[in-house]
Amino acid sequence: MSPARAVAVSLLVLSAHAAVARAQMPGMPGNTRPINLVISGGMTVPAADLADLHDAGLHFDASLLLNIPGFPVALRPEFSLTRFKLKEPVLTGANTDDVTQMIAAMGNLELPLAGGLYVLAGGGILSLSLPGAASTGGTDESASKFTFDAGAGFRFALGSARGFVEARIGAASYDQGKFGFSKAQFIPITFGLVF
Repeated sequence: MSPARAVAVSLLVLSAHAAVARAQMPGMPGNTRPINLVISGGMTVPAADLADLHDAGLHFDASLLLNIPGFPVALRPEFSLTRFKLKEPVLTGANTDDVTQMIAAMGNLELPLAGGLYVLAGGGILSLSLPGAASTGGTDESASKFTFDAGAGFRFALGSARGFVEARIGAASYDQGKFGFSKAQFIPITFGLVF
């Protein structure tokens, strides 16, 4: 399934379930908790140049949802770890690895819509570490650059917590000679819990 089709399917699923959730959700006016803990994870689909070298990977996230009284959007600082396998594996050895790793520190704004739907966007720092076999110099390379993301999600009641599904698209630009590609684009598709 192409990355664009995966995002489209995710957004259709979110829209189809909008009538199910009527409970007060974090980030919406009337939420009495000023701070909510968010734990999430899921699949990350590489796109553009990043997809030439990598298969789909996994991401794990931890964030806070900060609700400020009278402010129409929630603040959502987030830390994320993403790991992709190379399409062409590296030969096994003492110091070789075939995993690209991304660590991100993001600051997002989340705007609640109706029926549990919300949109979010933000920016931050993304540290990308590429194994030597995939870099142009043949040695492990890493660099930290500004990144941005945008997406949409849907929250629903799940016992004493809240569940959510979310899809985003993110990107960061790199020097062409460092990694063999100039733009790292990725599409995280996430399931998580809000406490």
